[in-house]
Amino acid sequence: MEEKIVRGVTLFLVIFSVGVCSGLFYLPMLEVKAQQYAAKQMQLRQERKEREEMWATLSGLEFLNFSTEQAYATADAQNGEETEEQTLGFSQQLRLELPKNCSKDDVTIYNNYVTRRIAFEIKGAEEDYPIRYPLLGKSDHISELNYYAGKDGGTLELEMEHVYELSLDWQEQYLYIDFVAPQELYDKLVVIDAGHGAKMPGAIVSNVMEKDIDLAIVTELKKIFDQSEDETLGVYYTRLDDSDPAFEDRAGLANDIDANLFVSIHNNAFPNLQSVNGTAVLYDEKRENEGNSSKHFAHILLKQITESLGTKNRGLMAGNDIYVVRSTKAPSALVEVGFMTNPKELANLTDQNYQKKCARAIYDGIMQALEEGY
Repeated sequence: MEEKIVRGVTLFLVIFSVGVCSGLFYLPMLEVKAQQYAAKQMQLRQERKEREEMWATLSGLEFLNFSTEQAYATADAQNGEETEEQTLGFSQQLRLELPKNCSKDDVTIYNNYVTRRIAFEIKGAEEDYPIRYPLLGKSDHISELNYYAGKDGGTLELEMEHVYELSLDWQEQYLYIDFVAPQELYDKLVVIDAGHGAKMPGAIVSNVMEKDIDLAIVTELKKIFDQSEDETLGVYYTRLDDSDPAFEDRAGLANDIDANLFVSIHNNAFPNLQSVNGTAVLYDEKRENEGNSSKHFAHILLKQITESLGTKNRGLMAGNDIYVVRSTKAPSALVEVGFMTNPKELANLTDQNYQKKCARAIYDGIMQALEEGY
């Protein structure tokens, strides 16, 4: 028994000695690791403090540039001289980092082409989100950057210099973003404008507002374009809800993307005589002799609509005094589909099947103009 105890104690001492010797061997390395970890944490705290101070004094764009330069400096200190792409670890223009416990499903993206604002709504993002998870990359094409904290999350908003589509790449907690001009994606570009909106209802007859009819026709037109699946044609809309974009923004959207065509949808009214009816299309008479003229485009639309709906052809009308007609560089036409003050036409204009027929006629007119070289 004593012999077994002696052997056990001896074995324990041997194992203990080996462990102590091994520990003494690795102790310097462990100490170095601990020092490196402490230094890293200190550096992170220092960077966080610097970002807090800069967030309070810089604009959003300046803070983006500062955070990116800070990331460069940190990476260069660790890795030496590298290219920007190697340093940041991505080739896209921007990298957006999500908060912990947040996934891509918690992010909603809105691209308002008319106002040129792109919003990233991030569920769970707190007031200090930009400091803890700074946006990195280049500020090209961005004129302003803001962050707003709300009850359920935060919104990162970019105001762009021009209209851009987004090229997105999700990789775990990161969203990589590039901005692409519509002209790079499509061969032809069309802008559709639903007249009036919000507190500008247009004509009101029997409690029916023109703005609602205009939008209903445009909504049906959008369905047709969406179903066409023509990847060479880009179609943009000034409004798809009850909003009222400024005139300069409506025309500005077409000018910014260098649109091939611009169509504004409206309806007419003649309160003193209910019998007045029919369709008219307005054009820019001061540019009617240009190659792809506003007048010829208006003629195509007028013919398509009157033949499809069976409405009276009230002809083409001069429209240079209308802002969106004269200010749009592309051939433009303003369609007055019908008269809301005519009981029969009002009944038709509020009928969804009639709205669909009208939308199809406008679609056919646009496609005919594009086929003719507009």
